[in-house]
Amino acid sequence: MDNRILFGIMTIIFNSVGVPCFMAGKTKTGVLRIVLAFVTCGVIGFINEIMGIVQGIKILCMSDEEFAEKKETLFMGVPSGK
Repeated sequence: MDNRILFGIMTIIFNSVGVPCFMAGKTKTGVLRIVLAFVTCGVIGFINEIMGIVQGIKILCMSDEEFAEKKETLFMGVPSGK
C-alpha cells in the first residue's frame, strides 16, 4: 500500500467496515471488524468511524516520506485507529 492519499480517504470514509484493513492486507482483522460492528448493533462501527476520521486526517497531513517511515506503525493501528 503505497498510495497515501487513497489510504487516507478510505480510512476516513470506510473505517467502520474495515476497508483500510483489507487494503493493508489484514483480512482477518477486516472480517472481525465487520462481525463486531454487526454483533454490537453498530456501536463498535461508530467508534471505529470516529477513530478513522482522526487517523485519516493524520495520514493526509503526512508527507510521502513520513508515510513511508510510519507505514508499518499505521497499519498496526488500523484496527483500533491508534
